[in-house]
Order: sequence, then C-alpha cells, then structure tokens
Amino acid sequence: MTQATPVLPKLPFDYATWNKDTYLPPAVTDLTGQAKFKVLDKAVEAYLKAPSQASLTSMRDALYDWTGYKDRTDGAGAWRKSNRNKKLSVSVLMAAIEGMTDTDKGVGIPDFMSEGMLKSRLGILYLFAHLGCDEGVFRFATNGLLDLNGKGEAKGKDARRDTESAAIGAPRPARDATEAAACTEVTKALRETSASLATAACSQSEDGLDDSTTTHVTRMWDMIPGGQEAVCSYLAYKLMDEVSPFLSNSVHTVRGIRTAVQAASDRYALHVRGKAVVLVPGVPTSTIDGVKRAMDLSLAGDVYEVLKRGTVLAMEGLAPVVAGKIAEVAFSAVEALIAITRKVYELYRLRLFMHDAAAFWGQRDAVTSLHRQPYAFNRWYRKAALRVPAIPSLAMKSGLCGDKMHMLCMFTGEGEVISQQRFDEGVLYIDKIKAWGTEYLAGCGYAFTSKEKLVASALGLPVK
Repeated sequence: MTQATPVLPKLPFDYATWNKDTYLPPAVTDLTGQAKFKVLDKAVEAYLKAPSQASLTSMRDALYDWTGYKDRTDGAGAWRKSNRNKKLSVSVLMAAIEGMTDTDKGVGIPDFMSEGMLKSRLGILYLFAHLGCDEGVFRFATNGLLDLNGKGEAKGKDARRDTESAAIGAPRPARDATEAAACTEVTKALRETSASLATAACSQSEDGLDDSTTTHVTRMWDMIPGGQEAVCSYLAYKLMDEVSPFLSNSVHTVRGIRTAVQAASDRYALHVRGKAVVLVPGVPTSTIDGVKRAMDLSLAGDVYEVLKRGTVLAMEGLAPVVAGKIAEVAFSAVEALIAITRKVYELYRLRLFMHDAAAFWGQRDAVTSLHRQPYAFNRWYRKAALRVPAIPSLAMKSGLCGDKMHMLCMFTGEGEVISQQRFDEGVLYIDKIKAWGTEYLAGCGYAFTSKEKLVASALGLPVK
C-alpha cells in the first residue's frame, strides 16, 4: 500500500509580507534572540520558495527554537507578546505548522474569549458600515503666524489656532492688480510644492506603512470642494495679507516667498524621513496603537518649529529683517498646508475603510467572512487604524467593538488569572487612551452621521 504524502501547510503570506511584519531594528540588548530569529526568517523564506518536508522541518525547528528561547528568557507566552508578533504573523505561522487555520484559537486566544473577540470584530464592521461623514467638514490646528480665522487675532504672534474647513471656501477679498498677480504666483508656488508635502505627510515610516503613491496623493484632493487649488489659493491670500507691508518690492517679495516655501517643503520631507515615529494580540493592540499614533502626529507646533529650524534664508533684493519675516510667514503657510493635507488624507482613507466595512458587513453570514479570520481581519484593520487615528478612536468611543475584558490579557503566561492590581492598572490605561481618542475626535471637527439608531446613540450623533 502506498503511503499518502503528508500535506504541506500553506502559509497565508508571502516572504515580503512576513519580513515586513516581523522586522525590528537591530538592537544590542538581545543578540541571541536576534540570531535565532534570523535563522527562522531564513527558514520561512526557504519554505516559501520551495515547500518540502525538509524545509518544513527546518522552519518548524527554527520556530520552536526562537519561541522557546523567548519563553525561557522573558516568561511563558512571551513570544506571542513580542513586537515581532504585533501583526500575528508568528502566531499564524505556528498555527499553520500545527495544522490549525486562521481562527482565534490558532492565534492564541483562549476558548472562553473567542466568541467575544468574534463579536468585537463584527462590531467594527457594523459600526463603520453604518457610519456616514461629510468629507468637506473638518477642523485643523496651526501654530504659525498666519491669522487663518480673520477674527482680529494678534498678527505676527506664534500661537495655536483652530480653523474650520469652511474658511477655505470663503469669498476672497478684492485685490488690486499687483496684489492679485502676487497672490496668483504664491498660489502656484504652494501648489507646486503641495505634491511633495502630501507625499511626506502620507509617508508613515512607523509600522512599515507608506501611502504616498501618486494615485492616493492625487485622489485625496477630490475629497473637498475646490480641492488642492482652493486650499493653495486660500493660504496664498492669507499669506499675502501678512506680508502686504513689504509689497512695495513685489517681485523680490514673491521670489522670496517661493524660496521660503521650497525650503520649508524640503525641511519637512527631511524631518519625516529621519523620524521613526500588554494587550491581547490582534484587534485590541491595533486599536490602542492607532490612538497612540494620533498622539504622535498631533504635533502641529512641532511641525512649525521644524520648518523654522536652521539658518535664516538669504533672499535676493530683501533686507535680512524683511527676509526673516517673509520666511516665517511662508513657513506658517506651509505648516497650515501640511495640517490640511493630513486631514484630507485621513478623510480619504476613512471613506475607503467605511466602503470596505460595508462590503464585509454584507458578507458577514458567510463561513469565510473576514471577521471569522482574526489574522486577515487584523491586517486589514491595523493598516486603517494606524493611517486614520479617527478609526480606533471611534471604535473605542462607541463601545460596540469589544469591552475591556476582551482587550486585556486576563491570564499570565503560566495560565494564572492576573492580579486585581494588574487588571485595575490595565483598565486605567485603556480609559486614558479612550479619553484621549474622544478628545481627538472632538478636535477634528468631523461631521459624522448615521441612519442606524444604535450607532448614532453610541457616538452621540444625529440620526440621518
């Protein structure tokens, strides 16, 4: 009798995905762990290139070697909580090797929590499938010199200002021929640099996300009335209001503005490139990380300081004091453009996420529904949560996407129930993150609506 050939497990990722999802910067604190994971990484690559019993054995041995080392070094179950496993890639590899599929049990969720986790993921689909948003309504914060509100604020003062998006479409005041020509040139300068600014703003080095493709950078401006041109024109007119005392030498003034705008764009792009910006694995971790991502990005003042950093720009035909004033105002306009770009990008990505959620909600009864696949669901959700902090903030605020019991690890690595103190500390941590996310949503000024009474009630929205 011919013995059946053992079926080789199929891994739910390619090597590029595995490598990106499990990568950590080199560290000197755990050279042994790094060496063992490098062996595992090479074994995964070899198996994916040529699946065989031999390459499976090598991969299994390397996986058990690394996970065993982590558990011996950092405590039982430490490998599941490792940053290598933030996207559940190691868990799903272990599940595949041990003959399990993409299920909660396969990624290490205790049986008694499985139903709750399933409902949490279904709650996310339900919430965002029944949410609407007026994409032309938002609020943005700046710390520069420009008086974007036109409400008599002290000019020339570096102070935080919150501005509503409606200001972008407000009628422009009449200008004489010289000022109108200057505004046109400054609008053009901002528009020319807006693409590189948007590319930088959409490039998120953290978590390996980079959403700065030409397609997204172009399409996102369709989100708001007037698009990119309206934003650049609005900022140009505000900028010219601030530098109008220097327009007696309009040619050199406009040339100086162009120089400053380009310098600000270059400085911001350089800043982005150089900045690398205990929960249940999967959706809970992604939710918390998404809100923390918003904390990292809520640095409007920091952006302005970055743009001003460095030597004063030398501008042909302008006295140093005048050149310095023009540079600061131009930097302020660029900072405002970055702030608006981030909001437009967030709304663009939010729209795509809600569209996907609606489609997945419609397929919720299928055996292959996304919410029944924790690894696949988390890959979809985590990308959105880190790109759009409003998504995890809404999920936490609503209360429809899981409770604290399903966010905290309730057991130690040895299987013992965690202490009351550890539970209380975890609850306090989650409450603080939730409060910050709620405050973040209020500051965004987004106009959410829902036709679903439960969703509207959970978020305190009008029913429409």
